[in-house]
Amino acid sequence: MDDGIPIPHLFNFLLIIPWSEIFNPFDITYIYEIIGIIILLFLTGMMSSTEVALFSLDYHQLKEIETNDDKTDDMILDFINKPRRLLATILLAITLFSLSIVLLFESLIELSVKHEFLENHKTIEFIVKVTFETFIIVLFAEVIPKIYASQNNLKVARLLIHPIKFFSTIFAPFVKALIFTSSFFEKRLEGANKSVSAKDIDEAIDITTSQDKNDTERNDTKILKGIVKFGNIAVTQIMRSRMDVVAVEKDVNFEELLKIVRESGYSRIPVMEDNFDKVVGVLYVKDLLKFIDADNNFHWQQLIRPALYVPESKKIDDLLEDFQTKRVHMAIVVDEYGGSSGIVTLEDVLEEVIGDIKDEFDDASEIDFKKLDNHNFIFEGRTALNDVCKVLEIPTNTFDDARGDADSLAGLVLELNSEIPIEGDELKYQHFTFLILEADKTRVIRVKLTINN
Repeated sequence: MDDGIPIPHLFNFLLIIPWSEIFNPFDITYIYEIIGIIILLFLTGMMSSTEVALFSLDYHQLKEIETNDDKTDDMILDFINKPRRLLATILLAITLFSLSIVLLFESLIELSVKHEFLENHKTIEFIVKVTFETFIIVLFAEVIPKIYASQNNLKVARLLIHPIKFFSTIFAPFVKALIFTSSFFEKRLEGANKSVSAKDIDEAIDITTSQDKNDTERNDTKILKGIVKFGNIAVTQIMRSRMDVVAVEKDVNFEELLKIVRESGYSRIPVMEDNFDKVVGVLYVKDLLKFIDADNNFHWQQLIRPALYVPESKKIDDLLEDFQTKRVHMAIVVDEYGGSSGIVTLEDVLEEVIGDIKDEFDDASEIDFKKLDNHNFIFEGRTALNDVCKVLEIPTNTFDDARGDADSLAGLVLELNSEIPIEGDELKYQHFTFLILEADKTRVIRVKLTINN
């Protein structure tokens, strides 16, 4: 059995090699260059470890540094708050030191090895240089220092921040030039970068999520998609149309008001004069509690609070900010002519992200529809298009190209037909078919919607 090259044979081989024909006579310069390489490896490793140490400090460590009245910690904070200067200094120093190591090693080879041998053995020379530059430098100047720094980040940061400050001062002109140049190209290239659209992110969520998901994972996916499209949804897409709003006339007596409150079950009711186009404010039902035993002559109008009015085009992320700053939960949606289109609540906004919110007073399903099978549904004409999309589990912008100013399914049908259809009329849009089941002279009442394969 062959056990490899015996040790005695290996020594004999090393003894018979004509070393004098390969290497030049010993020179003290070799020692200086080897020491120089070791020092440069140490400096390069120091820079690499400092980079890892400073950028891996966690919240609690940063808080500790901020509370300490120490110049070293102040210096650390100063560099962390100016990351461009820190990175430019480290990058410049590592590049300079690494290049110097390579040049010193090549000089050492040329001085120690005979010129004739190098000329005749280019391959060996190449292998030795590449091995040193890719293994020695990476191992001792990158890997080992970074591993140590990641495990002792605060200790390393405090130990090496002064050398970083020193090199930052020495390289200051070059660092400023590097920052200026990088900023210049960053601004020039900023416009060339293709922005990622909400559709791209939505598709990425579909790609990265498994098809075989449980209920929790499906809900998480819906929430992610809701967040992505949140800033692109207009108030008119989620509002409750004026036809479905429960409002109260300003001149009704207290007894009639209480009857409306009991029947509606809402906590906030718009108050109008003559018609819904003239909403004068909002009544909070909780304000009535202490007057619940008052007589019919009680002047409840004094409890009316000012209403928040928003245009139909307002985005719901801006509306949410208005709700937060003005501390209200309901807004009256007005059209371009100043008339009231409907209302929108904080619950409507939140449902766009987290899905339908049900409480003990809600019906099992607030959307009035009937599912015949997976491809056929019957809707009331007044059903909001946004709700139709939710039932069909399709994007809320599916009908945007045809809906015009329509907010309901009946409005979409009118946009597609340009006139009020009659019972039995059939309309098509993309892979959807709309069959009019019931209609009168002024409106579409019921529609059968079919999803074609």
